[in-house]
Amino acid sequence: MLKPFDFGVLVCAFCVAAGSFVFAYSGAESPSVISVKGEGGEWIFPRDAAETISVAGPLGDTLIEIQNGAARVLSSPCTNQTCVAAGTIHSPGQWTACLPNRVMVFIGEEAGRSAGGDTAADVDAAAW
Repeated sequence: MLKPFDFGVLVCAFCVAAGSFVFAYSGAESPSVISVKGEGGEWIFPRDAAETISVAGPLGDTLIEIQNGAARVLSSPCTNQTCVAAGTIHSPGQWTACLPNRVMVFIGEEAGRSAGGDTAADVDAAAW
């Protein structure tokens, strides 16, 4: 049986949980960009861009599509096609790459920086 003090503790716990939720998920989302890296350089696009770009790599050209705030690898000359099968990335911090062709696509905050401060190059540093 709940006593008045127990009820007060439950209400307090609920308020703290609700306040934490509001604090964590409210506020303006920082602007993010889509960064595409290849051997020829790095290209940065706003999330609202509608582009299909060809990025040269050691195996040939990788075709990247940017549309509706998301990006995906349309085609690549690599043999296993894992980058194409990976599908669409759409949230800051997500990335996809064609490692055999040395092409990486990253969604990050302001010029390729994620919330943790990592750059697109830092995410895949071990694989290069």
